Amino acid sequence: MKVYAPAKVNLGLDVVRTMENGYHELDMIMAPISLYDELDIEYADQDKIEIENMELSEDNTISKTLGLLRDCYDIKHYYLIRVKKNIPSQAGLAGGSADAAAVLKTVLELEGKEVEMEEKLNLAKQIGADVPFCLVNQFSRVKGIGEKIEILDTNWKFNILLVKPDFGVSTPEAFRLWENQEKFHPDIDYVQMACENQILDLLVQAMGNALEPVAFELRPELAKIKEEMLDLGMVRVMMSGSGSSMMGFCIDEDVLQKAKSVLEKRYGFVEIVSVGAKL
Repeated sequence: MKVYAPAKVNLGLDVVRTMENGYHELDMIMAPISLYDELDIEYADQDKIEIENMELSEDNTISKTLGLLRDCYDIKHYYLIRVKKNIPSQAGLAGGSADAAAVLKTVLELEGKEVEMEEKLNLAKQIGADVPFCLVNQFSRVKGIGEKIEILDTNWKFNILLVKPDFGVSTPEAFRLWENQEKFHPDIDYVQMACENQILDLLVQAMGNALEPVAFELRPELAKIKEEMLDLGMVRVMMSGSGSSMMGFCIDEDVLQKAKSVLEKRYGFVEIVSVGAKL
């Protein structure tokens, strides 16, 4: 069975506080985009995962998902899972989480298990912070450590320019640095209002990412990319997640296309994607 695993972007990200368990409480607006990993999932003699042009780490999200499903349910088959990665890693786009959510849904379906969404979300949060959103895959207000999801009443779609340099940003390192920085708290209520009312002007004014300043401190090259994108006509540029992808916003499709043609000569991953795209 062929399935697609969509990436996500953060249109707003606030780090509310550090909790007693050491995790960080977040408040975010997240949305799916038209950038997908492609997975082929079929029955096999043993579980095997093949990822095109990538070394597979032992703690990868797909193995974790299969293990969790076997622990929780009577899974009768083994699976060969082939993944074509189109979502860059260490990008703040939830590529690994998207793959996990796709495997979770598909294996339950192939096994004939009828599982309520609430139960799937409970499984998802045990795999990774972004996996619950990737299961829902709609404009959402996401809180806690990613497990509290409120789907927004909107069918908005618009294009952005996505630029990912050839380096990532360590999420643990970004949060460690955030602890010792002056705190910046974007107003997520306004970001939600912009998304629900489909007002791009309000969105570009309201959006913010509390991790962007620390990511720029860790990788000053990101500030240069942001400057380049603004110089090419973007009305707003912001980092997604903990980076290192930068999102460029502009209502003029010609400006997006021209900026893409310039930046793809400088960076390995430059794409125009649709925010709010559904499979």
